[in-house]
Amino acid sequence: MSKRTSQVIVSPEGRVLKSLREKHGLSMKQAGKLLGVSDSYISQIENGRADCPQGERLKPYLDLYGKIGAKYFYELCRNWEKESTDEDFIKDNVGKLTKDNQKLIKAMMETMLANK
Repeated sequence: MSKRTSQVIVSPEGRVLKSLREKHGLSMKQAGKLLGVSDSYISQIENGRADCPQGERLKPYLDLYGKIGAKYFYELCRNWEKESTDEDFIKDNVGKLTKDNQKLIKAMMETMLANK
């Protein structure tokens, strides 16, 4: 079982799994039921609160999401990193900041939005 954490670090693997799930029209609940895990666990993986399954534990996800191979999956992950947007960067890293730095960024954003 993967480790759950309070720190949020959304990995390219989590993003790609979410994208593949959505592409196949599955809700988290549906995917969880088909994979034999909870929808909460699916959410934790996709949102960076649990490590992405690897090796044999990843295979059921890849089979469900289009019977893709691990090599292709990791290629998608590498490409996802290259295509990451500024918004993705902010979302992925805000949890790594101290509470004081988060407050500072919030104040800066409020100022920027007020001057829009």
